[in-house]
Amino acid sequence: MEAKMSELKPCPYRHVGDEGHILCDKIKTGDREVTPDICRACPISHIDCAHLRATLHHETHPPLIVRYGNGRTEVWEQKTPAIAFKHAACAAKVIPIHSEQDCVGCALHQALVTAETIIQSQVEQTRVRRTPPPILQPSPIVQPVTPPPVAPPTPIPQAVPMAQQTSTPPPDARSSIVAKKIIQLQEWLANQKKAPPKSQDEDITPIPEQRAPRPRAAGEEKRVGWTD
Repeated sequence: MEAKMSELKPCPYRHVGDEGHILCDKIKTGDREVTPDICRACPISHIDCAHLRATLHHETHPPLIVRYGNGRTEVWEQKTPAIAFKHAACAAKVIPIHSEQDCVGCALHQALVTAETIIQSQVEQTRVRRTPPPILQPSPIVQPVTPPPVAPPTPIPQAVPMAQQTSTPPPDARSSIVAKKIIQLQEWLANQKKAPPKSQDEDITPIPEQRAPRPRAAGEEKRVGWTD
């Protein structure tokens, strides 16, 4: 029996009494002592939901010994344990539960939390904490590749037109030309001041006298070659 009980999943309602019997807290009527077969047939373990509130009824059927007239004896024993709900309801939906089929496919299902599951979760957490973190290898530092310096473009000398080269005199020649023109202008002004003023009679041009044409007599013909 010990080997079979160890194969069962943990149950928060199963415990050992003072007299060494394995008892169930959910059995309120009938025999509270349970066996591996009774725990496997328990509807509370089948539903396995923390929202289930239930009490169980366990009927004990002692084996019957049947003796035939020919001397043959048989033992009739009920193979299926008689354990069922006495009262059951869902604390989340607030509805009665009659059988295990009422909880099939429920979206609010929440597994029972037992002492063994708490211990297992604590052991797993301590195991994760004790596990040293993986040592990360430093990745090699990649030096950035600097491009070679680009030389600035050399300016292309612009060709000066020939006409501009020949016609533009140097600054010294230009200043000498301007000085000569100023000197010529000063001489011309000096000559104008020295010249005598002209009289008004010289300035007036005589107008030639125009004679009126002689009137012709009656019957006089104009002769060719004659002058009037």
